[in-house]
Amino acid sequence: MQVTANRECSWTAGSDAPWLTLSSQPSGQGDATLQFTVGANNDPSARTAGISVNDRRMQISQDGKPCDFKLSSASEQMDPGGGDRTVQVSASSAQCTWNATANAPWIAITAGGSGKGPGSVSFHVQPSDGPPRTGTVTIAGLTVNVLQAVGCDYRVDPSSYAAPASGGSVDLNVQAGAGCPWSASSTADWVGIEGASTGAGPGRVRATVSPWTGIGRTAMVHVADRTVTVTQASGCTIAVNPSSAGVGAAAGSTTIQVSTAAGCAWQATSTVPWITIAGSASGTGAGALQLAIGANTAIARQGTVTIAEQTVTISQASGCTFSIAPQDQDVPPPGAQGSVSVTTGEGCAWTASSADSWVTIASPSGSGAGAAPFTVAANTGPPRNTTLTIAGHPFAVRQQSACTWTFSPPYMPLDATGGNGNVLVIVAGACTWDVVNHADWITVTAGQSGAGNGLLQFVVPPNPGPARTGILTIAGLDYTVTQSGR
Repeated sequence: MQVTANRECSWTAGSDAPWLTLSSQPSGQGDATLQFTVGANNDPSARTAGISVNDRRMQISQDGKPCDFKLSSASEQMDPGGGDRTVQVSASSAQCTWNATANAPWIAITAGGSGKGPGSVSFHVQPSDGPPRTGTVTIAGLTVNVLQAVGCDYRVDPSSYAAPASGGSVDLNVQAGAGCPWSASSTADWVGIEGASTGAGPGRVRATVSPWTGIGRTAMVHVADRTVTVTQASGCTIAVNPSSAGVGAAAGSTTIQVSTAAGCAWQATSTVPWITIAGSASGTGAGALQLAIGANTAIARQGTVTIAEQTVTISQASGCTFSIAPQDQDVPPPGAQGSVSVTTGEGCAWTASSADSWVTIASPSGSGAGAAPFTVAANTGPPRNTTLTIAGHPFAVRQQSACTWTFSPPYMPLDATGGNGNVLVIVAGACTWDVVNHADWITVTAGQSGAGNGLLQFVVPPNPGPARTGILTIAGLDYTVTQSGR
């Protein structure tokens, strides 16, 4: 700044504002040059001041500085539950004014909507139940990005599905906020996703389970962050071969083949003590079951073995054997009662019969071990024999006579020409008798039978050949007839 004055004229200079300062001597005489300094204007408004030299003044104007703002944060991360945040505002001047606005409906300014100089802005973020979202808050022309994490809450109904062995399907209802993305996947190839496997917001997923012939199994279907447990009942089917078998009475064994899928468990049990499981009574998958069959000493029988839910019927032939004791019996002439013990297995049926009417059997049949009682009538004739058949075995009964017989002559010799024969039958006792002719060349003509003493008469024709002998049985005794030859 130039000061012009007469040499003898003195002057004094001064500033009327603190931001305008003189840098040289504030007084002088005559012409001079004044140096001054203008301080920085940090305020946004312009300002003026002056330097006075005696009665003269020079005005100096200074523009304002644009406001400079800084924020404590340019980005805020928010949880899905939302919340409150505060951003500090720094201004280059206390005169700098500013405003704050939220640019998303889910962000609200709660304090510091406007200000001057340094300050703060508080805002509230609403909870989110949807996908991630971004909004902004503008403060003094500066942007604060508000990033809110995904708030999607997923629900899937039902949370589990039990499928039968024949397979099936289930609709899984997905509950989610609008726009919330989800996808569905299965952990097993036997559970498929039918139709669309992705979606957003509420939706539906259909899971399909394939038919199954194996053991029970489990898989998972994942929908978003939820898991649906899928179980499938066992589809194991058991087949046996043969389903029935016939075996002999002797002890032995038989094999049953078990057919089923791998991993399918089965167990075998016998319903009768004479069929036992030889080896392991259980298994998995296909296999063979060994059965031990006990000897049968009784009637034919049936038993079963249950393998899983299958029934195998074993039929065993009868093993009945019979024995009797005693084997025979001598009975006195007056008659008597007797009994034969039968030994056999339980249930084994047997019969008893007599060949002659003079022996009667009280119980003509029986089952299992027992006795066959019999009664022998009194003998009024010659000695006699008969056979009872008991349980297939012969039982001999011999009974003596109460009488004695003699013959006169004791035997009969005849020459080759033949002739008549007369035999006196002498009986001691009141017994009957009869004659049995064992020779076709002897003809009985009288005395075929009788009671007490009697006369037997017969005729012998001429003998055309060598000597011969014939027998007549009289009262059970043999009477000999001989004839000479030519």
